[in-house]
Amino acid sequence: LDEPTNHLDLLALLWFQRYLSNYPGAILMISHDRDFMDAIAETVVEIDEQKLISYRGDYSSYLSEREVRYEQKLSAWRNQKKEVDRIQEFIDRFRSVASKASQVQSRVKQLEKMNTLEKPRAPRKVFKFHFPKPPRSNQKVIELEGVSQAYGETRIYENLDLVVERGDRTVLVGPNGAGKSTLLKIMAGIVPIDGGERKVGYATKLGYYSQHRSELLNEGNTVLEEICTTGAGMREEDARGLLGSFLFRREDVHKKVKVLSGGEKSRLNLVKFLVDPPNLLLMDEPTTHLDLLSVEALIQALKQYEGSLVFISHDVHFIRKLAESTWHISDGQVTRYSGGYDYYLEKSGLLDDEKGGITA
Repeated sequence: LDEPTNHLDLLALLWFQRYLSNYPGAILMISHDRDFMDAIAETVVEIDEQKLISYRGDYSSYLSEREVRYEQKLSAWRNQKKEVDRIQEFIDRFRSVASKASQVQSRVKQLEKMNTLEKPRAPRKVFKFHFPKPPRSNQKVIELEGVSQAYGETRIYENLDLVVERGDRTVLVGPNGAGKSTLLKIMAGIVPIDGGERKVGYATKLGYYSQHRSELLNEGNTVLEEICTTGAGMREEDARGLLGSFLFRREDVHKKVKVLSGGEKSRLNLVKFLVDPPNLLLMDEPTTHLDLLSVEALIQALKQYEGSLVFISHDVHFIRKLAESTWHISDGQVTRYSGGYDYYLEKSGLLDDEKGGITA
């Protein structure tokens, strides 16, 4: 299975996870969904510098064991280096002393026979980025009153009322095609409404992120220039560290924006929001083009973000870490749950097989 959860909504993911848990055969998979791997994987194989390294356990166990192995290898390397330095010091000190010739020769042979250890490469770490403080918004950041919206003959919303308040951290969930992205675009003012009113708070500074949006980038800039000009007073060293966390490494930062792939432009847009944050972030699938460590970097940044956040994601780990309220969208209706993902699962009955939540 190569990224099997990419296009599944959360209900389909729950069913698929239950199915694989009971599957009697062998499973070999690639995934960037951390919670999915923790639920299914019993062995993790890391590909590192053209080598396959096996770890027993789920993904979280792999992270812990990898750190233990690294510390063991680093300790062994340090001990050997200390011993080599001690022996070399003896050789250098007594090389010209005739009475020590045999001892010097013995130590030279000792070094020659020694199986020299290479210094282990440290696992990538999450870059610790301190979010600039966004401007303070009004209590009501954005409000929809009696909003209706349709695509042709297909009615998506009718008389929809909702409010996003200062400090909210809300995830939109529901079946694929239910209108989650449309609702986010309505809030962002990108999709016109057929009726009702969209009210934006007086002090609201709105930012809308989508993996398909790149028109906010200056095509003539390099990647590094794009970030340094966006983040006022940002040091180049910090910009490089942040870009590295989002997979722009070494010479990548000198690429012109105009030559970047769609995925690279998507990641660059994401970094721009981090260095110059609005006080309302609307994010549609922000983890799509990120690896697991980049997702963790984004989670850590958003955890200390002081604005309001409304987002769509199929990454359960990402949702669990950030969502404090859940809006379920289905058949043009928005049902609000005043808790995160697990609270939503419990209160909605999706975990109850008898209610059809996870059935074939």
